[in-house]
Amino acid sequence: MNDETKKRDEEHGAGKADAATLLDKIRNTLANTAPDRWEQGGEPLDSNRRFPRARETWEQVFFTDTKSGALVLRCSTPVSTQYHGGGYAFSEAGPSRFVIELRGRGWSPKALLDPSFRGAGGMEKPPQLLADGVVAEQLYREIELIVKQFREGQRREFNDAVARLTANIKEAIGETTAADWQVVEGDVGVRGYRTEINNLTVTVACLASDVSTQYSLTVGRHGLMWSCRDPFLMQEAYRLVDESVKTASLERLDKVLDDML
Repeated sequence: MNDETKKRDEEHGAGKADAATLLDKIRNTLANTAPDRWEQGGEPLDSNRRFPRARETWEQVFFTDTKSGALVLRCSTPVSTQYHGGGYAFSEAGPSRFVIELRGRGWSPKALLDPSFRGAGGMEKPPQLLADGVVAEQLYREIELIVKQFREGQRREFNDAVARLTANIKEAIGETTAADWQVVEGDVGVRGYRTEINNLTVTVACLASDVSTQYSLTVGRHGLMWSCRDPFLMQEAYRLVDESVKTASLERLDKVLDDML
């Protein structure tokens, strides 16, 4: 081996070592990014579903805003399209392509996920490709697992919090005041109220028509939602709030009238 060949081999080995070190640094940075910073777009491909428009690829993304723009980890799967009554069905037509891109700040995943999407600012600038192939897939899978575990933990915590709240929901509502509840505007005939109890968003509502009256009770947090299925509990929860709010309104009216004297 001559000196020139030896030098090239040493430089190549050093380059590989530098790349490995850099990849470890990137992986560590992503792993230590707060999971709730990542937004997810798209869902696993389901060949049984029907969609109103055809498309050439099925997209799934994880993305977050950075100082430089939107960092997008993207899984793009080519699909074959068949039209059935009710819409288009898609099935995998080849291996998925994984890429990591830098897009403009405020980027919307609809640009990839919705074939009918048209941005308000004209044509989107081409993304900057940061990584692809095996490296991009590894990083995508790692973020996918981190976000999945985080959301599963959120779901468990949410279910536990809902169970504690609903076990004594009437008592919890009784500890609130009318001022705690915000009127929720809805469709014609719908009246609702919303408040926060134990870091949970509680909404009670009533839909009244000429033939029936229906009630609802929902609890939400971080995009998670629980809906009550007990008609008696839904009605009682709404009644407690509605009476409290109406009584408070009458008390204010009474005070206004007293001031007139």
